[in-house]
Amino acid sequence: MSRDRDYCQLVTDRVSVLNTKMRSGHRHIGPAEVYARYQVTPTQWADYRALTGDPADNIPGVHGIGAKTAATLLADGLTLDELAASGRLNAGRGRVVREQFDLALKWRDMIRLDHSIAVPVAPTGQVSPLLPRPADVIEALELW
Repeated sequence: MSRDRDYCQLVTDRVSVLNTKMRSGHRHIGPAEVYARYQVTPTQWADYRALTGDPADNIPGVHGIGAKTAATLLADGLTLDELAASGRLNAGRGRVVREQFDLALKWRDMIRLDHSIAVPVAPTGQVSPLLPRPADVIEALELW
């Protein structure tokens, strides 16, 4: 449950993001919703934001590259790594990306969530108390 768009990169067929600030019926964000809104897949999210920038994280992005251009450059599932060899950086706005490519890679690495960090899970031997239903918590906090 978050409004932070960086969580879009975690979305899969089994994981969705719940954004309580969106209107009813559009709160659950799955892969199809990410693609419909941004024209990139969740696995391309860090590449996309490296190109467009992320003001919330003080990442400027590539100058002159907006959402549509970034999505066009990354079309067909390309990543930044594949983009360099694709020929898409030889004309138009692609040249701007080529000039700032090293910065874009750096920004991508700052945006990308690290999946390799081990999370220690040690059994306690005790049964966890029952948690309230998420819907009850959301209503109690008047978020719905």
